[in-house]
Amino acid sequence: MTAPDAAGGADGPARKPANRGAARQRARILEAAERCFIQRGFHAASMAQIAATAGMSAGLIYRYFSGKNEIVQAIVQRHLESDGCPAMQRLNTSGDFCTQTLQMFECWRRHDDPSINAALMLELTAEAARDPEIAQIVRSKDQTVNQDLTLAVQRAARADGVRLTASAASMRAVVMQCLVEGLACRAVRDPQLSAKALRPLLSRIIAVLMS
Repeated sequence: MTAPDAAGGADGPARKPANRGAARQRARILEAAERCFIQRGFHAASMAQIAATAGMSAGLIYRYFSGKNEIVQAIVQRHLESDGCPAMQRLNTSGDFCTQTLQMFECWRRHDDPSINAALMLELTAEAARDPEIAQIVRSKDQTVNQDLTLAVQRAARADGVRLTASAASMRAVVMQCLVEGLACRAVRDPQLSAKALRPLLSRIIAVLMS
């Protein structure tokens, strides 16, 4: 029988490094999968290609993920935690909305942040139209974003002296989502379009949405 150590047992200290190692491996796989989905598309990106991009065997990937759909679910969740909900909490005025939207557009247009990629978002949206499981994953994220965005819309409206009901704010949040998703398409189709050119009209549109 192994004697417990001062840190609280024979297994306690050993588990944390193992868990950290697993988290690093999962992150490595997800980053490789994102690159493959962007470069090749969801269907063309095989588990073998993801493994090669990650610099590991396909068998090792299957220790962490059962297949591509589970990888997609983890990618969606990671983006939700890193650049989804936290960004919503910083939106308190219509000016905040405009600035955040344009910053995102510039990231998409310039490709200067690999974690914010319009092509990946559009690829997952297209796949959701074909695969019910992916559709459920994307729909679940969309609902979470809408809930947080609805609260942000209400905060911004209050800052402008406007009181919005939950249903009215939710509908404005939907329109905001449509606007942002449209800008993702525009960033892919027209990379020469600048945030500076968009700002005057975009700020007016967002101000109307908050009224």
